[in-house]
Amino acid sequence: MKIGILSQKGGVGKSTLTRALAVEYARNKWEVKIADMDLKQSTSTTWNRKRMDNNFRPKISVEPFSSVQDALKNQESYDLIIFDGAGQADIQTLEIAKVCDYIILPTGVTADDLEPQVKLAHELKKKGIARERIGICLSRVGSSKNELEAAQEYIEATGYTFLGMIMEKTSIGQCSDTGLAANETKYDSINAVVDKLIQNIYDRIQKLEEAEVKYG
Repeated sequence: MKIGILSQKGGVGKSTLTRALAVEYARNKWEVKIADMDLKQSTSTTWNRKRMDNNFRPKISVEPFSSVQDALKNQESYDLIIFDGAGQADIQTLEIAKVCDYIILPTGVTADDLEPQVKLAHELKKKGIARERIGICLSRVGSSKNELEAAQEYIEATGYTFLGMIMEKTSIGQCSDTGLAANETKYDSINAVVDKLIQNIYDRIQKLEEAEVKYG
């Protein structure tokens, strides 16, 4: 299975979601690889180096790649490849979307974050990616209930699936700094929100497999 985490701008939580997904699937005995496509930032690669240094389990395979084709060369060795896409990589973004079973567009709750991601979703759809294969989640969500509800309503009004959210919490950042994921904090309430998002993603992919939804 292949999942693409994509965006047209930085700072929307791509790598945070990528790492949490990888950890959860690895916990369930999947062989997981993160394809870090952002060679300038290499956020997931750096994170995994810290994870290995601290000997955290489960182990995650992370490797930087400059091309989608290179990332897929040894795909038979893994149950899941998660593409941590580079921001503003128009051609590569479409290449990733075309090979993935599901595409997730993380976004913050502000219009500055939401509008570019919805625009990206529309562009992918125009290029032949089925609407059902695109989901949007919120990241770095603060304490404002009104802001959260407005963002969720905006996503749902576009016709794309709202998958859930990851909160803006200091503990998540602290975990990332040591090689842990957003669902590995010491707070059960924070982990539960992330786990709900991941469960929603899993359920959505299962429904797509059952319906055999391909390109639109």
